[in-house]
Amino acid sequence: MFTQSIKAALAALRSLVRSWTTLVVVGLLYSGLLVMGYLFVSTREATISQLLITLAAIVITPALFFALQAVSVNYATNTGAKHLLKTSALDSVRLIVVTVPVILLTVLAVYGLGKINPQQTVVIATRYLLIGVIAPLLAIQLWVAATSQGLRPLLRRVHVIAASAFAPQSVFVYACGVLFFAVAPYLLIFFHVEIERTWLEVTLLVLRLAVSALLILIGWVTTVGTLSILSKQPRC
Repeated sequence: MFTQSIKAALAALRSLVRSWTTLVVVGLLYSGLLVMGYLFVSTREATISQLLITLAAIVITPALFFALQAVSVNYATNTGAKHLLKTSALDSVRLIVVTVPVILLTVLAVYGLGKINPQQTVVIATRYLLIGVIAPLLAIQLWVAATSQGLRPLLRRVHVIAASAFAPQSVFVYACGVLFFAVAPYLLIFFHVEIERTWLEVTLLVLRLAVSALLILIGWVTTVGTLSILSKQPRC
């Protein structure tokens, strides 16, 4: 299981770095997400133009997000830039369809946990586990199934797909990915070193933020690509 997972992860990483077209597409989508997120947070709804910018960010951000996920699912198993772009554009709509129920179920579960006792340690841990592990793993497997099988076959096999999302191999790959797209960026951003020179401290901060953003992108895309590759291989 571990050997197969590591080989799939290396294959996903090689597919990403060897295709400059994929890198450009992924980079542009990710940059667009960062820009839209910044505009949404920084723009004040004081004028009509600012309100329009906020509304545009609300519409464009999900579109960019799901387009990035579609590319992440397809890049490691599809050959050819044109085919990748075409399939990813169509698959992004499928990803939206299968993600909405996951979001709704997650919100309901978190709301229900809050009704039990929001201060209990077990409830808080379960909430973070639900948001950070269970929902993403389920969503990724649904994305892979939606792109490879279509929506109708997915509905007939949704219980099988849900079970595969929490198989040991899938959890292992996701846990390894978390180290790169979550833990490492967090440590880079919040690990502070006292430096007397202001310009040097600002430079290091910008460098840490840039490296963190790059780790998040590569770590997440590679994790999704690895799970996509493994879904087409027999389980060990």
